[in-house]
Amino acid sequence: MLGENLYPLVDELEHENAAKVTGMLLEMDQTEVLHLLESPDALKSKVSEAMEVLKNVQQQANSSSTTAQLGALSLKDTLVS
Repeated sequence: MLGENLYPLVDELEHENAAKVTGMLLEMDQTEVLHLLESPDALKSKVSEAMEVLKNVQQQANSSSTTAQLGALSLKDTLVS
């Protein structure tokens, strides 16, 4: 029920990641989520906070992926005979 009310509000602020951000917000205490439904400023702040977390996680994932790819390389793979 809370998600059904929260999602359209989040979608207005962050359309591309609305489902993910809504899920993150729904992990908060119910009283906090109710406050977000009543306070557009608080919602905007929490959505920004959630987007920052998503951006950081994505950067870490990209960094880990690059490190794994570099770790898998060897000079033998790059030498041309």
